[in-house]
Amino acid sequence: MALSVDDKETTQGLSDGLQLRTVKMLHSADMAEVSSLTGAYTEEARGILHATGFILTPGGKVAQACYSTGPIGRFTALDTMRIIRFVQQMRERQG
Repeated sequence: MALSVDDKETTQGLSDGLQLRTVKMLHSADMAEVSSLTGAYTEEARGILHATGFILTPGGKVAQACYSTGPIGRFTALDTMRIIRFVQQMRERQG
C-alpha cells in the first residue's frame, strides 16, 4: 500500500506511470497528521512527506521501518523480500 499527499489525479498518474497493478495507492493524505502518526519526515516548503516504509508482521506490528530524509533510503523489492524471509525464519526458530 502507498500513501500520498498528492490529489487523486496526480496519484493515479504516478501509479499508471509506474505500472503498479498490485499496489493500492491512497491519495490526499494530511501531511502533518501522517508525520505525527508515523514519524515520517516532511519538507514543508515543498509540501511533501519523505518516503517512509514499513514491513508489518501478520499481526500488524512493525517488523522493520525505513525513514528517508531525501532522494535515497527506500526499501527495494529485494530488500523487502529478504526482510520478510528473515522475519519468517526468526518466527519459525522461536516456535
